[in-house]
Amino acid sequence: MTMGEERLEDLLAQRATEALSSDERSELERLLLAHPEIDSGALDRAAAAIDLGLPGAGETLPTELRYLLERDAAAYFGATPAGGKQDNVVALRRPAPAWPWLATAAAVLLAVAGWWPASEPPGPTLAEQRAELLDAGALRVDWTATTDPTAAQVSGDVVWSQAEQTGFMSFRGFAANNPGEFQYQLWIFDAERDERYPVDGGIFDVPPGPAEVIVPIRARLPVSEAVLFAVTVEPPGGVVVSSRERIAVLAELG
Repeated sequence: MTMGEERLEDLLAQRATEALSSDERSELERLLLAHPEIDSGALDRAAAAIDLGLPGAGETLPTELRYLLERDAAAYFGATPAGGKQDNVVALRRPAPAWPWLATAAAVLLAVAGWWPASEPPGPTLAEQRAELLDAGALRVDWTATTDPTAAQVSGDVVWSQAEQTGFMSFRGFAANNPGEFQYQLWIFDAERDERYPVDGGIFDVPPGPAEVIVPIRARLPVSEAVLFAVTVEPPGGVVVSSRERIAVLAELG
C-alpha cells in the first residue's frame, strides 16, 4: 500500500467517525481523484451499520458479539509493533487506521443480525381467538334481526364464554355507521340482575363493506348467567342506560 493510499484511508476513516477540517477535506478530494479505484463510501456505510446496530438504553450486547468487537478494536487500535514494544508517542500522535475495524465490526453486526430483537410477531386474529373460544366450549347463538333499518341484511352470531367472561360478535350485512352520528352498543342481560339494567358490553362501529365484522365483547361488570344479548343504536359514545328505542339485533340463550 502506498503512502497516498494509506493517507486516503486514514482520511476516509476520520470522515466516517469525526469531522474533517477544510484542509483535510481538500486533501481528501485530491486523493480520491488520484485513486478512483477506492470506494469512498465504504467506511461511511460501515459506520452507519455500527451506529444502527448498537443497542439502545438498557440493552446489552451478547457476550460473543462484545468479544468480537473488543478483539477487533484492540487489534487495530492498540496493536503491538513487530519489535514487541508499544510506541506510545506514535500511537498517540497517529492512531492506527480505523477503517479495518469499522469494516470488521460492521461485518460482525451483519453476521449476528439474527440475534437482534425483531418486531413482535402478530398475535392471533379476532377470528382465530373466536375459534379458540368455541373450541374451548363457548356458547354460540345466531342473531335475530329486528325491523330496525340497520339490520335489514344482517346475519352472524354471538360467542360467549361464561368461564372466561368474554366473547365475540360477528356480523355480515350490518349497516355501516358514521361514529359522529350514531354507534352500536351491546347489552348483556343477566339472569341474576334486574332486566332494566343489563350489563354494558361495549360500544362499537361497523365499517362499510361486505366483509365479516368481528367485535370483541367487553363486559363492564361480571355476568353471572347470560340469557340475552341485544345490540342497540345509540348516540356517539354510547349511554349508561339504554332507552331501547332502537334495538337492531337480539340473541337469546335458551
